[in-house]
Amino acid sequence: MEKIRDCMNGNSMFNPVRLGKALLGLSLITLLGAPGLVHAKKQAQPAPVEVVEVETVATIETDAPAKESSDEFNKYSYTLEELGALTPVELYTVDGKRSLSFSMRADELITAAKLRLDYAWSPALIPELSHLKVLLNDELMTSLPLPRENSNGQMSEVKLDPAMFIDFNKLTLNLIAHYTRDCEDPLHSTLWANVSNQSKLDITIRHLKLPNDLALLPAPFLDRLDNRKLILPVIFPAQPSNDVLRAAGVVSSWFGALSSYRGAQFPVLINTLPKGNGVVIVAGSSAPAGLDLPAVSGPGLAVVSNPLNPNAKLLVVMGRNASELDIAAQALTLGKSTLTGAYVSVQKMADIPARKPYDAPNWIPTDRPVNFGELARPMDLQVEGFTPDVIKVNFNVPPDLFSWRSAGIPMDLHYRYTPRPAVDKSTLNVNINKQFIQALPLYSVPSKLEQKVKLPLMKDGKAIRNELVFIPHADLYGTNQLQFHYFFDYSKQGSCKDVFLSNERGVVDPDSTIDFSSLPHYTALPNLRFFVNDGFPYTRMADLSETAVVMPDNAVIAEMETYLTVMGRMGKVTGYPAIRHVVIPAAGVDDNAGKDLILIGSAGRQPLLERWSDKVHPLLEKGTHNLRLPGPFERLLSRWENRDLADAMHRAGDLISKGDGGLGALVAFESPLKSGRSVVVFTGDNAEQISELTGFMIDPKYNAAFHGDLVLQSGKRIDGFQTGPTYYVGSLPWWTAVSWYFSSHPFFLVLAIGLVALLVAVMAFRYLRMRSAKRLGQ
Repeated sequence: MEKIRDCMNGNSMFNPVRLGKALLGLSLITLLGAPGLVHAKKQAQPAPVEVVEVETVATIETDAPAKESSDEFNKYSYTLEELGALTPVELYTVDGKRSLSFSMRADELITAAKLRLDYAWSPALIPELSHLKVLLNDELMTSLPLPRENSNGQMSEVKLDPAMFIDFNKLTLNLIAHYTRDCEDPLHSTLWANVSNQSKLDITIRHLKLPNDLALLPAPFLDRLDNRKLILPVIFPAQPSNDVLRAAGVVSSWFGALSSYRGAQFPVLINTLPKGNGVVIVAGSSAPAGLDLPAVSGPGLAVVSNPLNPNAKLLVVMGRNASELDIAAQALTLGKSTLTGAYVSVQKMADIPARKPYDAPNWIPTDRPVNFGELARPMDLQVEGFTPDVIKVNFNVPPDLFSWRSAGIPMDLHYRYTPRPAVDKSTLNVNINKQFIQALPLYSVPSKLEQKVKLPLMKDGKAIRNELVFIPHADLYGTNQLQFHYFFDYSKQGSCKDVFLSNERGVVDPDSTIDFSSLPHYTALPNLRFFVNDGFPYTRMADLSETAVVMPDNAVIAEMETYLTVMGRMGKVTGYPAIRHVVIPAAGVDDNAGKDLILIGSAGRQPLLERWSDKVHPLLEKGTHNLRLPGPFERLLSRWENRDLADAMHRAGDLISKGDGGLGALVAFESPLKSGRSVVVFTGDNAEQISELTGFMIDPKYNAAFHGDLVLQSGKRIDGFQTGPTYYVGSLPWWTAVSWYFSSHPFFLVLAIGLVALLVAVMAFRYLRMRSAKRLGQ
């Protein structure tokens, strides 16, 4: 460890190759084996589930040492945009810097790397004094000259030392710029250089052979250092039953949770092995062709080498029946670090605590104020330099928060900064999802008001302030990012007096809080935007205990892939495996009437589509596409709810008639079996069309097209419509419920006012008659 620290600190006496090997071992143990590292803990969770009894069985096969490498090489190319530079890299001042971070898989060793830079710079720079430095992990790779004749643009290739790459890497571009040999303004407008974000980093890697060890999970099937989308095949020895398919769904939801922002897809193979990594689901004694497994004697987990590729691994989830398979899936997704070795037999699982509504680990608690320290690391809440980067705080919220007549989400913001030498224009800009909220001035001295109330502006040499900022609810989504940007003003002292002292520091205190507890959970459904982005209302329970997935009989591969992809999406939203959902045939839907339903099935393969045809506007049959026209009552209701049903029908008909391919549909409506419950349907001309629609659904580029209660997809043309009535889920305090109802039903408000006036008049009349009778009687 001391040698690793020495090398990280720039000790050139230590061989960087040894550093890479040491970090490889550390990363496998510390970074890959702890699922709790994926998301910061945001609230008290039920006690973790333990594998109470696990028997480690002798390894299935003997492997070569982990560091033995194969001869298989792969080449990857990343643009700077893919590394995080969403816009061209702009470098300013006499010492402008910009760093980009990227990571490498633990089972890959970089053998060659080069950076292809496309850049331009100010023609006013003095070539002898100006240059562009390229650094990798703070080690200088090269210094590029900036001649005047090429200032309009130049392409340069920079070779990067493969030995300098580690798990987490930092690529730095540093502009050293001067425009005069005399006294200069360190912020002069001629001190600039632009690097295209389409510049590319090319790397060549060699695969490393890892041991067969469950302790490395989720590696190598998912490497947290790999930023690419997860594509993980799921293999069945034969056509799976619904119970076997459900176990695969639990495993997919777990990998979906771990994949996080990367996204995940799960191709399905029947009795066929992939060429790379994969997950094998075995119920009974049969195994996929070409894979030798020991006799299945109970629930168990194993990691074996892929017979088709010695560098690839197969994760085997096995049991003699569906019940044991479910135990094995739970041990994989919720077990502690007791999983070790190539093969374990799971003897018993502890009871799994029931989840509570809205307690998904990935969702911010909405019943109390939440500290920023729960959402981000302290090191990520501080910046330095005259032009610092943006402080970012990411958080997810349930999409059903009711904000009617709310002043906004209160954020008690505490922040510190280096004191300003004089009154200037320095500010801290607060944004939510790139929408500006407020600019907070950075004062140099206490104001008279603060002196009067004795607020602690100065403490330990750093300015301390706090402001109550209200975040507009209209700018909030399911996935959100708070952005805090320090802007430090530069006061010029005059010719030959300016000294560029970059000692500015800015911090957002981890004790700052954001509070959603004043907002109840209440919203209108159906809303496919909620479903696609947040899995709502199914993710209301993190374990999907109130969800039933209805599969067609003898589901085909594309329909199974749709189911597994949806489960992975649910896990991504909640950060918790879907261990309590059920998979049922259409005949079992009445026994699950109290659950929210997900229907998957192409035209003619899902009986419930015919049973509930009055709820589904697109009528799909082989070779024909029709729209169910709304009746007079539906048209009248749409006018009352201020929905343009005629326009929706016109646009939907246009897409059906002019689409450039088959038709896929995503439909949402209230469950006919129980009010307040939801149904979402994946359907299309055929199973492949449903799988294609699901692929668009998880692609961030197409998320905006999914809205309303009906989404139609033909080719790359996707559109959403609101065709049916809405219903509400959740609850409101009675006073809010009354106010909300009358605000949206003014006719009943007038009627209620009339009834109250009549009641008051009757009571006053009776009272006055009583007084009159009493007076006359006396």
